[in-house]
Amino acid sequence: MNKLNLEHINRSAPYFVREREDRNCEFYFWSDYGIEYSINFTPNHSVIPSGAYELGINNRGHKASPSDHRFLRTLIVIIEEFFNSNNDVMIYLAETGDGKQAFRNRLFIRWFNTYEHKDSYYLKTAEGKMEGIDNFMALISKIDNPRLSDVIEEFDETVELLFDKPDTNILPL
Repeated sequence: MNKLNLEHINRSAPYFVREREDRNCEFYFWSDYGIEYSINFTPNHSVIPSGAYELGINNRGHKASPSDHRFLRTLIVIIEEFFNSNNDVMIYLAETGDGKQAFRNRLFIRWFNTYEHKDSYYLKTAEGKMEGIDNFMALISKIDNPRLSDVIEEFDETVELLFDKPDTNILPL
């Protein structure tokens, strides 16, 4: 992954963004509400075997986070810089540890749908159970990515493979 330009990010982001020196591709900032957020990009070959970066969004203190337009704008600026620096593919997997993954997925899609340049991007979502747990994932790419059709095929194959199949042997009562 090409390094993101912090100077570009901080020209447009409402919150001042820093990069963690000890972690590759992890950025952090503090909100007006005293919440530390980290945004990271981790190579992930399990969802897209040919390669993608997983977007991680972490509320480091696990504090209740109010609706914060400045957070959203900062996140968007970081994601834009990712795509400006890397003509690559991003996946988003809603974290499942606290049972709020459906909420996170709806919020992420709502953010995307309000994004002013959403027509420049391709977004495909999938949801299903994995070992009985609801999971939500999204594929995001620039619309002009030359790998896009192959990546969509890989995403669909992975979703088919990972998500539990409905039990067809159960008869209704």
